[in-house]
Amino acid sequence: MSRDDYVLVDQTRPTGWRGWIYRTAVNLAAAMGHVLFFWKVEGTENIPRDGGLLVVANHPSFLEPPSLVCVMIYFADRDVSIMAWHKLFHIPVVRFFTRTYKAYPVNRENPGRGPYHTLLHILKSGAAAGVFPEGSRSTGRLMGPWKPGALRAAFATKATILPITFVTAGEFWPRSSWRPRLFRKHHIKIHAPLTYEQYTADMPDGARDKEWQETVAEQIREIINGPILERMEENQRNIEQKVIAGDPLSQAEQSPITQREARYEEARARLSA
Repeated sequence: MSRDDYVLVDQTRPTGWRGWIYRTAVNLAAAMGHVLFFWKVEGTENIPRDGGLLVVANHPSFLEPPSLVCVMIYFADRDVSIMAWHKLFHIPVVRFFTRTYKAYPVNRENPGRGPYHTLLHILKSGAAAGVFPEGSRSTGRLMGPWKPGALRAAFATKATILPITFVTAGEFWPRSSWRPRLFRKHHIKIHAPLTYEQYTADMPDGARDKEWQETVAEQIREIINGPILERMEENQRNIEQKVIAGDPLSQAEQSPITQREARYEEARARLSA
C-alpha cells in the first residue's frame, strides 16, 4: 500500500448472506457486551442519525475499535468507518469483516496523506468516521496528548464531532494484560455532539484554523477525561471508606481511647453538677 493511496469506502449496507452475517455479528457482539462485560452504554440518544460525523474516543485497550462499531450500529443503526492496520486487509476472514464494517487501511509506519483523503471523502459524503487521536493505546488511564491535526478533517468538512469515553476499559483490560478481566462493568459514555457552529462559535476573528483546532482538541480531551476522573475519584473514596471500616480505632464507638475520653467527660460533668 502506497503512502498516498486513496481508498473509496463503500457506505452501502451488505445484502444477502453478507447482510445476515453483518447483522448477526453485531447482535452477537452486543450480547457478549451485556453478558461478559456488563455493558452500561450511556447517552445513546446523543448519536446523530445522519450527516457527516467524526467520532472521537479514547483508546485504553484493544476493545475500543470493535466496541465503537458495535455501539454505533446496535444503538443508532449507523455505520462508522475507522482506520485499520493495512495488513489486516490481506488476511482472508479478517479482510471480510474489515471491509463489511467500512474500515479503511492505513500503513502505520508510513501513513502518508491517503488515509486523510479517505477520511475527508467519508465526512463529505455525510457518513460517520471514528478516530482515536492518541494514535495508539493510552499509556495511562486518562486520554493522553493527541497527534497533530486530529480535528483537521472535521474543520475542513464542517462535520459534527461526537466525543465518546470508554470509562472503565482501562480497568478490565489494562495495557499490561494480554486478556480482558471478564464480568466487570464496561461503562461507555456518549457525550452531546458538537456541531461546526458550536465548536467554532468562540473562534477569535483572524485566528487560524490550526490554532483553534488545538484549542477545541483540548476542550474535547477534557470532556472525554471527565468521566474517567470521576471514576478514579469514586474508586479512591471507596478505598478510603474500606480502610476506615476495617480500622477499629477509626470508629468512635469501638475506639478505647475515645471511650475513655467520653467517660472522663461524663465524670467531669457530674462533678460540675
